[in-house]
Amino acid sequence: MRRRALLAVAAASTTVPLAGCPTFPWGEVPETVDGAEVTVRREHTGEFDPGEPAYRDAAVLLRALDADPPRLTVRGQLLDGARECYRIDLVGADLTRSRLLIRLTTEDDLDWEGDACPDVGETHPYEVAVAFREAPVPDRVEVRHGDETVLEEAVETG
Repeated sequence: MRRRALLAVAAASTTVPLAGCPTFPWGEVPETVDGAEVTVRREHTGEFDPGEPAYRDAAVLLRALDADPPRLTVRGQLLDGARECYRIDLVGADLTRSRLLIRLTTEDDLDWEGDACPDVGETHPYEVAVAFREAPVPDRVEVRHGDETVLEEAVETG
């Protein structure tokens, strides 16, 4: 069984990881948790510009607050093991009125059937889209790659 962590959005201030068995392509089927619809992709559906070309571990926040329902999208890249043998996993999340915390990591892809992986770091692109159907939009978003905070930004820009 392939393990993938799904985004657990909790109304309380605790971090709640979930595990599941997704169908291919990974994370393309939205999950609805506590009023927020979450879609995790291991690629980007649009442009990604981290601001600093040399910075390999990065994320950007895209806002669609006037959409119906309001949406936030985090696009990023995480520098870690070989692309062929590793994959992005959503470790968990925490949603309160003041903050949406998204924690990501890379893990060995247990379904990899190719040759041995090269021992080289590669960037792993990802996208996490959150539609707030019933849950309120938080005041800020924080994204962590492992223990490192790569994005901490206010949702409202004006």
